Amino acid sequence: MNQYLLAAIEWAIMAVALWLLWPLLGFRGLLGLFFAFVGFELHLIWHRRDRETKAERRKQQNGQ
Repeated sequence: MNQYLLAAIEWAIMAVALWLLWPLLGFRGLLGLFFAFVGFELHLIWHRRDRETKAERRKQQNGQ
């Protein structure tokens, strides 16, 4: 699946979830939930990049 289509679907689902949670959490709660989600996504990106860096390092060590 195209990564931009996947991102659009992800953001649409997140927007609907925030809209549904609005009555329960209010603005500050939704903002906190949004930042928690963004932080978790950045955490996953960090792990992916770390894994790729380690794989590249192993590849260079085995190639020499």
